[in-house]
Amino acid sequence: MKSIALLLTPQAKSAYFKEYLDVAKIELIDLLGDNQQVDHQVIAAMDFFNIEVEERYLPALARLSFVLGIFERSGEQLVPIAIDSGFMLHEDFVFGAKFKGKTNELLTQLLINVGLQRLDYASLQNIKLLDPMCGRATTLLWAMRYGMSAKGIEQDPKALADIRQTVKKWCKLHRVKHQFKEGFIGKSNKHNKGKFIDFSTNDNAMRVVAGDSIEAGTILKGEKFHLIVSDLPYGVQHFTTAKTRNPLAVLAECAAGWHDCLKPEGVMVLAFNRYIPKRDDLIAVFEAQGLQALEFSAPHRMSESIVRDIVVFKKAL
Repeated sequence: MKSIALLLTPQAKSAYFKEYLDVAKIELIDLLGDNQQVDHQVIAAMDFFNIEVEERYLPALARLSFVLGIFERSGEQLVPIAIDSGFMLHEDFVFGAKFKGKTNELLTQLLINVGLQRLDYASLQNIKLLDPMCGRATTLLWAMRYGMSAKGIEQDPKALADIRQTVKKWCKLHRVKHQFKEGFIGKSNKHNKGKFIDFSTNDNAMRVVAGDSIEAGTILKGEKFHLIVSDLPYGVQHFTTAKTRNPLAVLAECAAGWHDCLKPEGVMVLAFNRYIPKRDDLIAVFEAQGLQALEFSAPHRMSESIVRDIVVFKKAL
């Protein structure tokens, strides 16, 4: 056992707001188990979690969304530990792009970590991730950093050009060898429906397809994924295709297709606004398709109209 101090990144406050300590502790306990003792300490205005942990957990601790550094306690001294997190792309690929409506990068990492914790796998390179509402591909780029292959669906066809521009910029800056490929699933058309862009490097890849997530099964041609991760619309700024701010009606249409995209024992992790839809209503939509809701929640207030939370589902064997 090692006596460890985890330094919390200041970015956690912008990700999880007033509840940043609560959410960080939830993520930590999710990894180490309910019996883990966690002590919060403030040193020179910096937040630390003090824990006793087996050395084998160190790489996983380095990949927690809130961890900026890991130190071993030696008396009153904190000695930094150099740990290879195993990330395959520079952090700029995820954190570098800034645009309206971007999913918080640490929140996305948290969603992936929660999903991986509930999967049985030998290597991250074997994991396939899907974000059926992927926006500008924050989740997909995180998946590539972890070494996973990833695919996403986005209804805004302009997203593909934005993703290419962003990724190309960081590839050039960091001299990353890469490949792009573009094409159509089916026939090309002036609306760019079914258009895709592939980005590959370091023996892994992602694909983003312009299309409606309701048609996920058709767009992905029956492909199965270990993990579905998505940050759902919060029902505040935009109307859905059903002409309502409540995304529940759209999700009800998506649920069957998303279920079919999961492998047996696959896991789905969704972030949502607890005000709209209600947690029980969201769970009911996906449980109606045969998914099982698992015990996990990490609520944190973003604004007067948004309390973000996380729900996790698992598909039966």
